[in-house]
Amino acid sequence: MKKKFFSVLLLTLVLATNSVAFSEPTPSPSPTPKATQTDDNKKTEFPDIHAESVVVLDTKSGTVIKEIDSDKKVYPAGLTNLMTAVLVLENLNLSDTCEVTKEALYGVTYDQPQLGMEVGEVYSVEQLLHAIILNSNNDASNVLAVAVSGNTTDFVKKMNEKAKFLGLENTNFTTPSGVHDENHYTTAQDMATLAQYAMQYPAICDIAKTQKFTFPPTSIRTSEKTILSTNHLVSRYKYPYHYYPNATGLKSGNSTEAGYCLAATATKNGFSVLSVVMGAPNENANELAYSFRDTINIFNYVFENYKSVCLLKKGDVIHDSKVEQAKNSTRLALTVEEDVFATMKKSADEDIITHKVDVTEEIKAPIKQGQQFGTATFSYNSRDLATVNLVAANEVKRDFFLFILSAVLGFIFHPVVIIIVIAILYIWARLRIARNRKRRLRHSRMVSHQGSRSTTSSKISDRSRDSSSFNRRR
Repeated sequence: MKKKFFSVLLLTLVLATNSVAFSEPTPSPSPTPKATQTDDNKKTEFPDIHAESVVVLDTKSGTVIKEIDSDKKVYPAGLTNLMTAVLVLENLNLSDTCEVTKEALYGVTYDQPQLGMEVGEVYSVEQLLHAIILNSNNDASNVLAVAVSGNTTDFVKKMNEKAKFLGLENTNFTTPSGVHDENHYTTAQDMATLAQYAMQYPAICDIAKTQKFTFPPTSIRTSEKTILSTNHLVSRYKYPYHYYPNATGLKSGNSTEAGYCLAATATKNGFSVLSVVMGAPNENANELAYSFRDTINIFNYVFENYKSVCLLKKGDVIHDSKVEQAKNSTRLALTVEEDVFATMKKSADEDIITHKVDVTEEIKAPIKQGQQFGTATFSYNSRDLATVNLVAANEVKRDFFLFILSAVLGFIFHPVVIIIVIAILYIWARLRIARNRKRRLRHSRMVSHQGSRSTTSSKISDRSRDSSSFNRRR
């Protein structure tokens, strides 16, 4: 009876163990990491970091909270696949299919992370993205590169062109997968920029949160194949010790030369943080796995000491103004292009945040919705938090009558027109004055001439009278 009891107990334990390995995670929490701080023991100083370089930022505001040797040259290893995933989504559809070719598998060795593909197999783009984001499978990276550009060489050119477009000044790629090469390098800062850009794609974010993925059988492989995420912050499967409830992604990678790298995201109470640690010296799978432990400590520190503040939401009116020639006297309302956030210490008083509006464009109808009209600067204690563009929240049509009236008045009172009119009036006045002067001179001459004739006539008359008088006396 006892033997039968122990046999049943042993069988139960074995089944439970297998169930834990490949079943969906149970809602029960994983063991609390030693690095997690309680409310009574909060860290107010940035934690000690074992990685070579670090960047921590608020993904909504873009504010860098902390950086350590962020411009140091490092090797990205599997984080390279963030760029590969971006280019794939910009050139292919998730439902597109890719056939595995001999050229795509060239150079992929058994000591590299791989899915174990065989020539002739066909996978969807979505399946292969799971392979490169969850597991950094080098064969899957190459197959996707060939699907996009025809060969890996041309795909790498696209990678470097995109890096230049994104402003990754200290980054150079030589492979789609991140296989070590002295000329394949980046920095924590560049990787943070790339991670932020990659997060614009919902497919990348969704896959990055996935704990496991199962590939169906192919024309060659007759069984399913399941892979587990190597980002243990989002997965309880392999190393539940590192599971972080607020983690939302993003990508891990490692190699002998690169060390352990992790671009991780986490969100708590609407506050989203990106942490990039490069070159961590993971010494074991638990408390000395520094890429994960450092990241958890960073998240705890940020969430305990900082907050994300929404300064203004898209559509909220920050300023309104009268509009010249507006139909029905419609006023212009100004708003922002996107929600505006700021990263602040938790002790900061949001009520004393101020803003200044600088309208740089002439406010005259017609106005299209979305048209830019200056900027707004938000400040806290005389320190600028953010400066953003202001755009028209509404359309303003033009009143045709006011437009014509304004055009006429504008023409009449135009400086050039006024100068011309003044010049004409001045010339006219001068001509009139000259004409009047001439008229007066002629009149004066006429009067003088007539006076002279009158004097002569008078003298003649006097002589005549004198002559007559003389004759009478005689």
